[in-house]
Amino acid sequence: MRTLVYIRRNKVFDKVVLDYAKKSLPTQSLVTISEYFNGDFRINMNDTRWDFCAETQSFVEQNLDLRNIIFRDRVLRNTPFKRCLVLIRRAVGNLLDVFRNNAFDAVVIYPVDNYIMDILIQVANKEAIPCHGVSSFFVSGYKRLTVYGEHNPHRIPEKTEVDGVLEKLQNNFRSHMAPNRMKALKAAVIRYVKYKARYLIFYLFAAKILKRSEYDFLATPYNTTVRQFMNFFVERHFTSIEDLNFAKKSILIPLHYFPEATVEYWSGNSNLVEFEDMLRCKVDELSKRYEQIILKEHPATVFDNSSAFYRNLKANPKVVLVDPFVATTSLLEHIDVVGCWTGTAGIEALVNGKKIELFCEKQYYRQAMDLHPEIIEREGELISITDPYVFVEEILKGSIPFER
Repeated sequence: MRTLVYIRRNKVFDKVVLDYAKKSLPTQSLVTISEYFNGDFRINMNDTRWDFCAETQSFVEQNLDLRNIIFRDRVLRNTPFKRCLVLIRRAVGNLLDVFRNNAFDAVVIYPVDNYIMDILIQVANKEAIPCHGVSSFFVSGYKRLTVYGEHNPHRIPEKTEVDGVLEKLQNNFRSHMAPNRMKALKAAVIRYVKYKARYLIFYLFAAKILKRSEYDFLATPYNTTVRQFMNFFVERHFTSIEDLNFAKKSILIPLHYFPEATVEYWSGNSNLVEFEDMLRCKVDELSKRYEQIILKEHPATVFDNSSAFYRNLKANPKVVLVDPFVATTSLLEHIDVVGCWTGTAGIEALVNGKKIELFCEKQYYRQAMDLHPEIIEREGELISITDPYVFVEEILKGSIPFER
């Protein structure tokens, strides 16, 4: 079996996909592909051969949905349309050249989070090559298998394994992906320094002056990161859990990283990709049904957002921004309803007997629940489950145990 693995400049991400290809697939020959100079094959986004290639354009017309490709990607939707078409043809031309001159039995990637990966998967699917995506998971010791965020059941976990995960989730669970205040602040300082350097080197020099078109260079102004020094003072907008009025009819909404692939590619609706806008619209709608809307920022991304972002949310008098470093389990002791797009807090809520409102259709644990309609209870917009064991077992079917 010959396996093609998409790698990046990030050694941590690369180790995950390479380990999966070596250990979880019957790989006999492993080759890598990258936009940079670290792969066996290179997707050379500076090669102009395919800019106006009729064959490449024909493939685009017959096989790709330009609206979805452009709208879901943060670089393309901030780029003039004519330039988008050139970049798409370059990616397609590169990938068709690789696939038509080489034979592969499988493709392994991290979940799709940019248009080049999106096109890679679509070209591979056209060539009838199985594709595997390996994602981080909020429960330590596991990785999810998913390409676009979908639920991919592929194994039957042991009862002891399901019981162990369920016990974690029902007993003061805190995800390894949720840092405490000091760790979050330290990581934010590092991101701030890196952003300043990358903006100068990657964007202004490489992308603007040298006209390089690798994704990381073009995406620098649009990635999730700390952009302004004043972002380190946004905690004044947050309220401690002791000051919340739980006597009010409330809904808890955990916020997402944004821009980020779980909204852009996992929601199933390209109209939802601008998270800040859809959040404010959803808050406006919910304020007609709830007395209090408790927003909880993701603890790993607190300092990425500006004071203006939080002020705009608090302009709705029913909105309260709770301290993001409070454990979700502490809030679930007082709140019966959690609102979610694709975030994992909905899983925590469901297995602890709470109700959820799901704000998008394509969502992996909605798909997991839909496979077991006998455990689902509905009350208008609210969803709950009667058997958390069956639910957790189904989610674990789409994961693999993973050692760090």
